[in-house]
Amino acid sequence: MMLPPCSILKDMFESGYAEDGTGGKIPLHSNISRQHARVLYEMVRRHKPAVCVEIGMCLGISALSILTALHENANGGRLISIDPLQTDPAHEKGIGLLNVKRAGLDGLHTLIEKKSYEALPALLADGLQVDFGYIDGWHSFDYALLDFFYLDKMLSVPGIVGFNDCGWRCVHKVLKFVQRYRLYREMDVGIAPSYKASNHLFSLIKRIEGRISNDRYFQKLEDWEPEGGFYTHF
Repeated sequence: MMLPPCSILKDMFESGYAEDGTGGKIPLHSNISRQHARVLYEMVRRHKPAVCVEIGMCLGISALSILTALHENANGGRLISIDPLQTDPAHEKGIGLLNVKRAGLDGLHTLIEKKSYEALPALLADGLQVDFGYIDGWHSFDYALLDFFYLDKMLSVPGIVGFNDCGWRCVHKVLKFVQRYRLYREMDVGIAPSYKASNHLFSLIKRIEGRISNDRYFQKLEDWEPEGGFYTHF
């Protein structure tokens, strides 16, 4: 699949490395795939959100995909990235921020270097309205659920939220919550469902459980949540 039209993204995917501020090469890790980068770019291009929020920035591949689309939309859209370790010298070393600046897209970008459970409530308290969210932060059920919970409070109708690593059991469980405790519809982004795993048996288990490995996107239909006392299995 073609990449978003961004030379920094192309260089990283072709080389398998990202470059730090001293010219050192860092192997790509924890990044979204080429296919998912393209879908992310196309979603933002098509729906033209004014405010995007991503949880997790890492080396900047998802941020560059979103920002390239925002730049081409030319409607004043902006991206807020939440990543507590972005400039930590023991982790991302600021490479994601550096890549955004190298691409000339830093004017559309804001980094909040806090944990998502600290940053998102503050954005909600400030009255931020979000049109597009992308959740690719700490992959445990509680963290991913909290990321969605707060984004849902800020997400406009018909805003969109995307999830990475949906084949993980913890993320899959959050998607069940989205579908049964809120009014969202899953969107067809033109990718055939994949149940890829480390071996045939695990792939079969994922297929039986419906744990699709692809990124999945959901569009908010209504500002609705159940009344107190409501419970259903998810």
